[in-house]
Amino acid sequence: MMSAFKSSPRLALCGLTLGASLNAWAQTAPTESVEAQPTASPVEALSATPETPATTPWTYSVGLRTDIPDLNHAGQMRLRASLGLRYGRWRIGQTDGTHWHRFGQVLQDSNLTYDLRQDSKWSVSLSGSIINLDNNSQFDALKAGRKTLRAKAGLDYRLPNRWSIGLMATQDLFMRGDGTTLSPTLTYRQPLSEVSTLMLSQSLTWANAAHWQSQQALEPLAKTHQGAGFGEYAAQLAYRLRLDKHWAVFSQLGAQHTLAPVTFTLTPTPGWTYSGQIGVVYFDR
Repeated sequence: MMSAFKSSPRLALCGLTLGASLNAWAQTAPTESVEAQPTASPVEALSATPETPATTPWTYSVGLRTDIPDLNHAGQMRLRASLGLRYGRWRIGQTDGTHWHRFGQVLQDSNLTYDLRQDSKWSVSLSGSIINLDNNSQFDALKAGRKTLRAKAGLDYRLPNRWSIGLMATQDLFMRGDGTTLSPTLTYRQPLSEVSTLMLSQSLTWANAAHWQSQQALEPLAKTHQGAGFGEYAAQLAYRLRLDKHWAVFSQLGAQHTLAPVTFTLTPTPGWTYSGQIGVVYFDR
């Protein structure tokens, strides 16, 4: 009896401790469940929604255009195909079917390009291409002749009221004669509707003497600027129409003028050279 009596306080103490623990767990359990699942605000609920699976980073475009490099010689009309590819920030040609008709650059090229920045205000890109200093044609990089690697940097900033200013710079990385060029540009975009835009772009090209000499070698009968300096003024008027989600059509008229002093040519050449093109493009998206 005495041993049972002596052990009863211990049993009572253990029972009280166990009861208090169970009571504390019962009181805190609902609180913890409420804290684990708080009521989310609309913004938090939206952010908590699972993200849609990312689409493939590959996009492409294909196009066909009629190109007339000199409207004074309409017989030089050529039919050319174009291909655009994009993977992430890397691209060849144009692949943005959503904004190309409104914000795409007027001066297009098919060089391998890396987009450093693309937003509502800035467009910054770097590109490179292999050029043939002895043969000026569509596939000049595949033909015989002196070749070099031309690097190009492009910068474009959109101002208010539909204006944008830019700067393009090129450099012959192998120093084989293509030289250095700098071309400030000024562009005005006039939306005609939700799906069509009229764009006017002007550029002025400065280059060193090596570049102008290479241009003269490619077209010996054309007027070419002599020495280093601003040697060419160009303007382009482009019209772009987005037909639907994938298809777009475009036309472009260009004018180019060589600034004095110019090289002497045996055959008379006009002060201005006009070019034109019209085409259609299919965008993957």
